[in-house]
Amino acid sequence: MFGTKSGLRKFAAIISITTIALSTPLQVSAAARYASTVAFLSGSMVNGKALDGFPAGTPEYGFTLEAMLQLKAGGKTFVQQIPAITYMLSTKTQPIGSSSKGYLFNKDAAKSLKVGRVGKFLFTSEAINVSNNAIRYEIFKKLAAKINPKTGEITGTESGAIDYAWVALGLNSYQEYTLANKVVQKLITLQNTDGGFGEADLSVSTPDATGLALQAINYRETFGSDSEDKKRATSEKKAVAYLLATDIEDSHWNAYGEPSVNSTAYALMGLKAAGKKPTALASHVAWLKLQLAPKGGFMTPWSNGAGDVYATAQAIVPLLGKSYLDLLP
Repeated sequence: MFGTKSGLRKFAAIISITTIALSTPLQVSAAARYASTVAFLSGSMVNGKALDGFPAGTPEYGFTLEAMLQLKAGGKTFVQQIPAITYMLSTKTQPIGSSSKGYLFNKDAAKSLKVGRVGKFLFTSEAINVSNNAIRYEIFKKLAAKINPKTGEITGTESGAIDYAWVALGLNSYQEYTLANKVVQKLITLQNTDGGFGEADLSVSTPDATGLALQAINYRETFGSDSEDKKRATSEKKAVAYLLATDIEDSHWNAYGEPSVNSTAYALMGLKAAGKKPTALASHVAWLKLQLAPKGGFMTPWSNGAGDVYATAQAIVPLLGKSYLDLLP
């Protein structure tokens, strides 16, 4: 699974370090508070490998990557996630496959790259601390070929600012700081006049895209030149103002006219990354807690009082007062 002897040594070290780190009182306490929700999400991974998608029996790869981040935050150790790590991150079969048939590619004739998902793959690999450097490098090269190194523009985006944000997060996690800076600077140009960022329709701001963009903008304290960092700071201020102006009754955010756990989760992670203190976000976190189902997981307007897998796959991290950035080694 891990190839070289050095990779095996790193694997053993990761197991030891991760097990020790996740056995501290703080982590145990956090996991214990929401044990049923962590168990709900973990139990939703088919054979421990991936979440079920649409149609049933088809793995849902994008949400699975985020579910792995949620499970880490909830106290699941590296060892406990090995089935998913092996399936999703540690072999070429699933992400790349033969003739570009893996989950990082579209099923069109051109087998075009899912650029946002590639960024998510790189970021999740680093956050989980997986020894898959050879695979990461191969994937990075394919991603870099889609990015204009001068402007940061990405070819083949499908989800607007969300794709740009995941690419920036992934590049920074891979320590490709210069290229990540270019992508962030391009991301900033996609910001709407209301301060938010959009998805498929870039002109329509959403809390999801804005929350993720804030995490990308705040990955590093400095990105480039003074003027670039000034643009980043200005963009951050506008994005925070947008989120604080669009929450409903100072407690949550909507999507498609309905209260949304996912949108609230992304918005909260963005605000956390931007430096908002827990006390300022307490009412929002309290709203998330009210959405927890009795048997675990987050309820949605259509889940009939039970936990919803896809809501839970994005909302444990902010429930614990963290952003995705807090999960990095």
